[in-house]
Amino acid sequence: MTCVGWSARLFLSYNHTVLAKEPKREFKVGDRVTVSLSGGRIVDATVTAVVKYTKAPRLQVSYGKDETALVYLWQVSAPKV
Repeated sequence: MTCVGWSARLFLSYNHTVLAKEPKREFKVGDRVTVSLSGGRIVDATVTAVVKYTKAPRLQVSYGKDETALVYLWQVSAPKV
């Protein structure tokens, strides 16, 4: 029986799982979405603009009466159909 070093044992025990990629989410003006706001409030909103001047795109949404917010995509839970 041959002696296997610690690095070979670590390599042999490594789990080779492949993570699924998150589907690309794209939004357009007029889409209905559910948004989690910074205060913990969850609201149904309408996308009024898609802002792409930074690395991560942001959505300008309107909800309620005369209320707007600029949110990141991670704050949008699911598009409304």
